[in-house]
Amino acid sequence: MRMKTVLIGCMLALVLCLVAQFSACSRITAPNTTVDTTSEALAVNGTVSQSDSSETSEETLPPETTAPVTDDSITLPPTTEEKPYTTIAVPSSEMYTGSLIVVDRENPYSYRVASMYTPSELDRLSEGELSELGWVSLYANKGTSYVLRSRLIYLRAEAYRAFSQMMSDYVAKSGNRDVQVRFGYQLINGIADLASLSDERVTGLTVEINVYTEEGSFSIDHASKKSAYFDWFSANCHKYGFVMTAESGMFRYVGTPHASYMQANSLTLSEYVALVSRRSFEEPLSFVDASGVLWRVYGVAVQSGSVTAIPVRNDSVYMISGNNKNGFIIASRDK
Repeated sequence: MRMKTVLIGCMLALVLCLVAQFSACSRITAPNTTVDTTSEALAVNGTVSQSDSSETSEETLPPETTAPVTDDSITLPPTTEEKPYTTIAVPSSEMYTGSLIVVDRENPYSYRVASMYTPSELDRLSEGELSELGWVSLYANKGTSYVLRSRLIYLRAEAYRAFSQMMSDYVAKSGNRDVQVRFGYQLINGIADLASLSDERVTGLTVEINVYTEEGSFSIDHASKKSAYFDWFSANCHKYGFVMTAESGMFRYVGTPHASYMQANSLTLSEYVALVSRRSFEEPLSFVDASGVLWRVYGVAVQSGSVTAIPVRNDSVYMISGNNKNGFIIASRDK
């Protein structure tokens, strides 16, 4: 009996051992020996696609996510582009001053008339006082390239600098030193006289010259002397910012870019001002001056109030002048 019980216990232990081994083997998955040629080809390019086989691995990886995690509660500020221009405020009263003001009977000079000086009054001022007011005495600053008809000849500083350079270059080119300056700034009958204020000589931007030799004085467009004087000034004055007026031997300073366009297109100052005053910041008059510089010129109408807002291109060099009529003219070039 005891032997039988031992035998049964051994058989039971053997059965339990076999069951345990079978369970362990059932959990081992045989490797997949099927070769997916599609996956192998893609692996050459660095990317492996999922096999079409019905057999799948027990372990599944989560898909990759490229979209950023966002929080609906966060509000981002709107994207704004930088404006291509800057707006500057110019006193509206400056409409009556600048190198492009048109002065005639319809548009008499009116900029700070009450504080204007006659040439005789300017003559009593010191060089420092003249400089502060923007005037230059040709008598006190005369070079050797021209002679003066009178000591009471004054020009605005910008016109004087351009005229001096033009005369120096003329002498260097021609060798002639017999040009005489007859008139500059004039206020003949005082500030109360409309005729004086309607003459553009009152601007201090005009200079009148003639030829003064032992033979006498004559205009630069004198028939017998024309080729020696008139031709050079006619062909070159715009390079210095001057244009020739209808009066013989008179030059009006307007600035180099404007003079270049006026010369090339045979325009008077009034015609040019009318043309560019109609142009806008968005659609300016664009041209290349005598030095090869691209300029953009446009007008801005004077605005009500004490200042006028004027747009100018960013990263540009610009000049602003009133037109003595209804607004401003802006000329800009790239830095």
